[in-house]
Amino acid sequence: MFSGLYDWFWDEHNWLPEGYTWEDFESTPNITKPHAKDLYITPFLAVGIFLFRYIFEKYAALRLCNALGIKNVSNDNKLCSNVICETAFKSSTNPDQAMLRQLSKDTGWTFQAVSRWFRRRRRAKNKTPLLRKATESCWRCFVYLVLFVYGSYVLFRTDWLWDTKQFLIGYIRTHNLTVELRWYYYIELALYLQMMVTQLTDTKRKDFWQQYIHHVVTILLISGSFTSGHFRFGAVIMFIHDASDFWLEGAKVCNYAKIERLSEIFFILFAVTFYLTRWVYFPFWVLQTFMKENGRICGSQTSYYSFPYLMLYLCFVLCVLHFYWGVLIGRMIYKFTAAGKIEKDVRSDDDEDGSDVGDTD
Repeated sequence: MFSGLYDWFWDEHNWLPEGYTWEDFESTPNITKPHAKDLYITPFLAVGIFLFRYIFEKYAALRLCNALGIKNVSNDNKLCSNVICETAFKSSTNPDQAMLRQLSKDTGWTFQAVSRWFRRRRRAKNKTPLLRKATESCWRCFVYLVLFVYGSYVLFRTDWLWDTKQFLIGYIRTHNLTVELRWYYYIELALYLQMMVTQLTDTKRKDFWQQYIHHVVTILLISGSFTSGHFRFGAVIMFIHDASDFWLEGAKVCNYAKIERLSEIFFILFAVTFYLTRWVYFPFWVLQTFMKENGRICGSQTSYYSFPYLMLYLCFVLCVLHFYWGVLIGRMIYKFTAAGKIEKDVRSDDDEDGSDVGDTD
């Protein structure tokens, strides 16, 4: 049974265009080809990235945040100190109406005032500490910047970053997987595997599930494009994601540190880069080339369930997510032009926080 399932999964018709076989993926002395087994290293790299992140946040990011004056302070100045209510809160964070009426008598407050105090106290308890948010943003800013710089080094030397038809011309038979490009894949895939796990414990956002879907789709695209030989296509998708995100995380850190002017500059750079890469370059150059030219240059697929078609479906999911986040960014730009400063993160669960700017992963 498992042998039959294995053979079906790796059937050439499920992965490759007509006229290609897995023998085309055998490396030659001059051309290195990708193999699915090469990706077995990425779970171990993900563990390494997780450990490095822990060390980075605890020592480098924490020291930087302290130097910038970022501290854990209460963001809810409307919460009045009340010993009676605080004692009751320790036994029940959401008391029933009978208990609220008794507390109203004990404190001399109205029933509505006591209810309001408990709502605000619950909100204050559930808020993520500012310093934790800042160290998380420092980590993401660092890792996205490093990957962007490394991706620039790898891709700017190629001709297929600018001429997207070169994604496909000479598909797999003449495409050389360089050592630098191979490690670019390893690190990106390991990072997304790590983020898919750590997102469960990181600061929660209102678009938690959209982010999680994005991580899963990206992991499938990275691993699938590598296995099917479309690593040029996959590398560009990875690169355009890294191109904007470090500006966003830098804007967050500056916002936490109350460096408003620099935060605004970083956010504007982020928004411009986001729209150019994800609303323009990705759908109208990268995706359109793959849709129109893949069958003509590489050959037709035998099934609409083959992986090149699945890559297109996954890319359409990314486009929907990019559109969703682009609308949120547009709302923030509108508020920015109206108020003259960046407002709170429109995706934050801390509705009265006022200390975050947007996020797109």
